[in-house]
Amino acid sequence: MTILGIDPGSVVTGLGVVVRERQRIRLVHADCLRAPVGEAFEKRLLYLHDALDAFLGQYAFDEVAVESPFYGANVQTLMKMCHARGSLLTAVARRGIPLFEYAPREIKKAVVGNGNASKDQVAFMVKQELQSEAFDESWPLDVTDAIATAMCRAHRGTDLPEGAGAATTLADRLVAAGASPEAARRATRGGR
Repeated sequence: MTILGIDPGSVVTGLGVVVRERQRIRLVHADCLRAPVGEAFEKRLLYLHDALDAFLGQYAFDEVAVESPFYGANVQTLMKMCHARGSLLTAVARRGIPLFEYAPREIKKAVVGNGNASKDQVAFMVKQELQSEAFDESWPLDVTDAIATAMCRAHRGTDLPEGAGAATTLADRLVAAGASPEAARRATRGGR
């Protein structure tokens, strides 16, 4: 199953593509869309829509997972992000790909085991769980958040074979992937 995770933003939108094969999640691609700064806002929205539409044509996505908006202190920023999100979701809807939304706390809980985890802790756990040479330390947090969103969907998916979802915590999943119990405990505590 190929899943695209999206971390929407009006300036930078993170994209993370994972493939779930049984209990294993493999990173396929990660990138970000950078709306042209200095352009009129409606032109940036059009860019995000068209760029995501072109990206959606590159893979046979089974599902798309997106982080749902959260209320911040700045209402104007929230409104811009929601406009960008709508532009992105329109591209997904036009392709007819099933879409799943997850709250930031749920994504953090699925990946880190703690709904209050920091973005740095999420990035650390994405790297730990994927154990991928493709992981790039220079990625912006928008990209690791998008990968985490895709991983959340992969862990929460309803089409797992019976018994495959037995490892419910991140530590359990790391042990199932071959990590020692002590390494899994250290990883879920942010490397301490």
